[in-house]
Amino acid sequence: MFKRILPTVIAMLLGMVVLLGYLLPIDVLVLLRIILLRWATVLGAFALLVAYLSVLRVHLTRLFRARKNQSRLFLTKKNQSTSLLVVVSALGSLGLVVWQGVEGQWTQQLLNMVLVPGESALLALTAVTLIVAGMRIFRTRRNAGGIVFIVTAVFVLLTTVAYNIYPDFLVSVRQFVDTIATAGMRGILMGVALGVTLTGLRIILGIDRPHSDEG
Repeated sequence: MFKRILPTVIAMLLGMVVLLGYLLPIDVLVLLRIILLRWATVLGAFALLVAYLSVLRVHLTRLFRARKNQSRLFLTKKNQSTSLLVVVSALGSLGLVVWQGVEGQWTQQLLNMVLVPGESALLALTAVTLIVAGMRIFRTRRNAGGIVFIVTAVFVLLTTVAYNIYPDFLVSVRQFVDTIATAGMRGILMGVALGVTLTGLRIILGIDRPHSDEG
């Protein structure tokens, strides 16, 4: 009973307090909202630390126990290399941030030379994946949505490449593409915001119970 009802009541009350703290200019509600958000920030930081330690534990265990699996030697060596890279990267990054801080010189160089290129590579891979997925959709389902997706992707790709070569001749085309892309991103952000709002309201009203045994 307490596992089902008590977490739901606490989540509903705290969610309502935070929501009213944003909507009503009452000092007590604003103060409670600030305190609760700070608690949530601290809990989130500890959760991130626990996840970090869990990743280290998993890969360190894999490194120390990899020799026991002799039937899959190639897979074992591959897992060992990956785990060793993860452990060295995690410990090195943590030590560098603790030593110099977030704004340190070497920390910023690590950010600019490793993380930023990695994010760019992932974005490029995402773009290629979307194009391939669009081509497969167009091959299996030749409807209006697939045609619009393929035409838009090819148009944006060609205009972006051509703009980098001939920027003076394609200013208006680039402005049109940027306008369409901005509108699409704003639509996605509005959809995400509405989805988060709806999810929060369902938790506050007790419709969804992810914190209890009922799920």
